[in-house]
Amino acid sequence: MSDKPGCPTDKGHILSRFDGDLGRFREIVLDMGRRVQCEVDLAADALARCDVTKARKVTVEHRRVRDLDIDALEANARLYAIHQPVARDLRFVLTLSRAVYDLERISGEALRVAEIAEALYEIQPSSQDNVIFEDVRRMHKPVADLLDRCLRAVAEENVQIAVGVALDGKELGELFKASIRRLATYLMEDPRNIRLVIDATLGIKAMERIGDHACSIARNLIYSVTGKDVRHVNVASLDAG
Repeated sequence: MSDKPGCPTDKGHILSRFDGDLGRFREIVLDMGRRVQCEVDLAADALARCDVTKARKVTVEHRRVRDLDIDALEANARLYAIHQPVARDLRFVLTLSRAVYDLERISGEALRVAEIAEALYEIQPSSQDNVIFEDVRRMHKPVADLLDRCLRAVAEENVQIAVGVALDGKELGELFKASIRRLATYLMEDPRNIRLVIDATLGIKAMERIGDHACSIARNLIYSVTGKDVRHVNVASLDAG
């Protein structure tokens, strides 16, 4: 034990402050994630149903996400300025800061989908026309699942969940191609569907990008926990145990 009576207590206070600041940063990120999830769900439903009310709610949520983005930047700066984290602590702080970037991009994609839905409202597509947007709903389901799981991986620092997300994300490319093939049939049936087909294509592409960002969050979490950078390697080779 140190001869300096204040040392153990001071160290405890420092660690406690770091844990508190790190916990605050993580909670901001997870709050941001929950709002982004809401945005994605609303945007997908808005486009699939041509629901302008839900599309406008996405805009409101997007503003709240931007506010949280600023809060996250301040929390991140505080951690570096005061605590200067190293080793695994540093990797986790980096993971959270990268997650903020990915979540902000996801929010932007959801906003674009909502804007497409809002523009479509002006032409009032029929219920038969809305069938063209069913692939947005098909893409949304696995993407929403990836997003939910990657946020759970961050909350729990669970590498096994993160690896599962990174592996399952590889299926999005095939789903996108299958959707494009289906959309092409609507164009062949009636060239006048071109506007709707283009909008649906933009919608499913946005969903694919959202899934990619969810996988990015998962890969960064894997790096945080294991120290292994799997961005450019086969994730299946990683021992998730």
